[in-house]
Amino acid sequence: MTDMGTPATSVPAAVLLLRIVLLLASATVAGIGLLRPTVASVRRGTVLIAWAAAGVTAVADLISLLWLDTSPAFAIGQLALAVAVPLTLRPRTVSAYLGFGLLVVLISEISLSHMGIEFLADTGYAVGVVAWLGLTLLAPEPTGRLRPRPVALTVAIVLALAGVLQIAVSGIGFDRRLYDTGFGLALLAVALLPIIVTALTIRRLHPASTLLVVVAYVAWAALGAIPRPADLPTPGVPLLGSASGVPVLVAPQRPGRNLVHLPGEATVDGVKALARPGMSGTWAEVDLPPGRSDLRISLGGKESTLAVDTGAGAARAVDPECAEAGLGGLIGGSRLPLTTCPSDGLSTGDADAVHKLVDYLKGRKIPAITVVGDGSPRARAAEDVVRRAGIPVSDTEEPNSALVVVAGWSGAAAELSRVAVEQTQKPTFVDGVYLAPWLLTAPLLKSVVSSAIPLRFDPRDPRTMAYTVALSDAFPGATGSIGGLDSWLAAQGQQPDPSVRLYAAAQVDAMPMDNTMDGMEMAYPGQWVPNGTIVPISGPLS
Repeated sequence: MTDMGTPATSVPAAVLLLRIVLLLASATVAGIGLLRPTVASVRRGTVLIAWAAAGVTAVADLISLLWLDTSPAFAIGQLALAVAVPLTLRPRTVSAYLGFGLLVVLISEISLSHMGIEFLADTGYAVGVVAWLGLTLLAPEPTGRLRPRPVALTVAIVLALAGVLQIAVSGIGFDRRLYDTGFGLALLAVALLPIIVTALTIRRLHPASTLLVVVAYVAWAALGAIPRPADLPTPGVPLLGSASGVPVLVAPQRPGRNLVHLPGEATVDGVKALARPGMSGTWAEVDLPPGRSDLRISLGGKESTLAVDTGAGAARAVDPECAEAGLGGLIGGSRLPLTTCPSDGLSTGDADAVHKLVDYLKGRKIPAITVVGDGSPRARAAEDVVRRAGIPVSDTEEPNSALVVVAGWSGAAAELSRVAVEQTQKPTFVDGVYLAPWLLTAPLLKSVVSSAIPLRFDPRDPRTMAYTVALSDAFPGATGSIGGLDSWLAAQGQQPDPSVRLYAAAQVDAMPMDNTMDGMEMAYPGQWVPNGTIVPISGPLS
């Protein structure tokens, strides 16, 4: 049994060929053995075919045992059954039991990892091919108990239904991926060839039918090793695609100006993707036409394209924070259009967090607050919350004041960069630097020595770390964000904890273990602040 647990994109051609040869040879032996009772005696040519197929099966199983990650029990059992069938062809019943056992092995080999309808489709296809090969090679004469043509017609219909079912459970639907991807073409062969065989068999057993069944079976055997095409782009829904093996995020995927996000340096439609202060990866702004088109992406000296579909209408402006929120929804399973952005308004949860933060500062007798916004609806609403707290508020730095940043990512990056420089020259914001909840991103938190932030969740909680791990898996190098977490939770029908605590972030690693290797700092999966720390410094704020 060849190990097909490897992702389809990494299955070598030699392993795929071995898989096809093994399944086809085993099906041939199983068919001859299973239908042996339908004939009085087996012709010499059929016996030779049985021995040849058994030999091929044995060699393929031995290769699998020696060079592939194969279950020894499975491979040895398959080998033994395949060799036993031609040895027992003289009696009419023994080989039938052995052929049935080999059929069970075949079904297990391809279907054990599947469930439900997919298992039913695989099983129907395996049984249909084995029965067809047995009927063809043994060529039983019509008798009162067996009439070959009606049996063949039934088998062809079973194969056709199983093939259509394969398309239904494939996840790609009845769309253009059926004819413009290798996976889709293989599915079409699996479904359409048995339909042709059915049409031919209605009149008579056509000699070409067996060749069509074999080709369909080869396509079916190859499905597990052909890369499954990605979901079709949906206009207005951010697109997470891949170019040369590198993830690419396109938002909002509407006609007009769009943001394209990549982990590293690249050129998109002639526009160089650049790093932005306070943000991970690189970003490019490109103009997309209405409807379907291709993004031309150049990275690492390789050229590739990514299909997009913007539909009709005009694009709404999005910033990287909005794109990251859309990415969180995508990895959570949402396929909703990106119609709003976090900076469009102050959410109830964020308003509560900012309100409790300034109440906390008031309780500490902070003499003054310097608030920094950016003119967005969310920032203006947050500034109003800060100004209503009863603490003197200034838009410029005051002696012995605390800094409260309620701007978006870009404005916060500029302010924190300035503060980081001033802190090396003189005492600056001695009562602390405080960030709005939506500024919980690693690049921003690490731009100053230390800061505090009110959060409605614990960044070390397994549920929130599941989001950052899923994000890292889908888009290596990306770091978590509040907008992304909220979208991820919403896609899964969950909500963050309503209680608010104040957390401190610092550019140190507080892991209680050695986190270095060959003198290099190592990040571990799920960190909100890689090679840094973020810990609670208060209980629930009231």
